[in-house]
Amino acid sequence: MSNAVTDVPKVVWHADETGLVTVQAQPAWWRKWGQDAGWPEYAEMFAQAGEKARSDDVCGALGRTTYRPCRHNTRRYGPCPHHCETPQRFHCATERKKGGWCRWDLRKGACTHHPDSYDEYMAAVRADEEEELRRQAVREHELRKAVEKRRAGTLRVACPYCDARPGGSCVTRNGEKQPKLHAARESLWLQTETASAAACSYCKAAVGELCRTSSGKIANQAHSGR
Repeated sequence: MSNAVTDVPKVVWHADETGLVTVQAQPAWWRKWGQDAGWPEYAEMFAQAGEKARSDDVCGALGRTTYRPCRHNTRRYGPCPHHCETPQRFHCATERKKGGWCRWDLRKGACTHHPDSYDEYMAAVRADEEEELRRQAVREHELRKAVEKRRAGTLRVACPYCDARPGGSCVTRNGEKQPKLHAARESLWLQTETASAAACSYCKAAVGELCRTSSGKIANQAHSGR
């Protein structure tokens, strides 16, 4: 190409993650070079820019009418719902007479060509919802059991904060009972549980003995090496 291209406004191009190269230039550039078929340097430059910018994380399938590459991010959102090789759960998925399968999105409602597929889809959705409710109930039950076990264990030790005796509720500074147990008491119970399982190699506390600081006081929590 002639060096005369430097006499006209510079061409600006942008290549996105699909490899699509968009060329922008002012009218003067198009008037001078737009009708010239011999563009080997520019053609190679734009092609290399698109290849370098192309990402494997996007679908990239060309539209049948627009011929523009699809920008769906398959890494972040999963297979492209419009160009995936196999049907996804929300697709109608009815086989077509000419081959392939119906890509109607059942989340928008019943397929106008295959209404029977919507009933199957809704049945699967209801089954998933019921299963999730069951799992949620199990999780809540396990959580309640863990909280009850933690409270029952904490009540077995005296509270180092308010001096409540084992089995008794913690009290406020005014001497009133409170439903919530002090954090220091819970930490003491956790340390007691740890002490009953192993000795401490850091402070040399034997099995069943609580960890102590360098000054001989009971530590707020068991040493990490125990």
